[in-house]
Amino acid sequence: MKRKELTKAFAELRKIGYFAKQNHTCCQTCGWIEVPDEKGDTAVFYHRQDADDLRENGACNLAWSGDGKLITDILTKHGVKVDWDGSSNKRIGININ
Repeated sequence: MKRKELTKAFAELRKIGYFAKQNHTCCQTCGWIEVPDEKGDTAVFYHRQDADDLRENGACNLAWSGDGKLITDILTKHGVKVDWDGSSNKRIGININ
């Protein structure tokens, strides 16, 4: 699985109205601060620290709000492996290997 498929999944999320960014800000706290207020309920991103994990291991966790099932369905549709227990309190794990 290549990063290109992950990029396509993020593009689809943006197309349906999500704030969806890859390599967004330095950390999760700053990432949430920079999500526009009107998109706070529909956002998905990974930050630079997560991007390091993605580059090194092919896996990282996504910060998100909104419909977790919809997000994971779109990721899976594009070939991204997902690890998520359905809890709104848990980040969505992804693997692009």
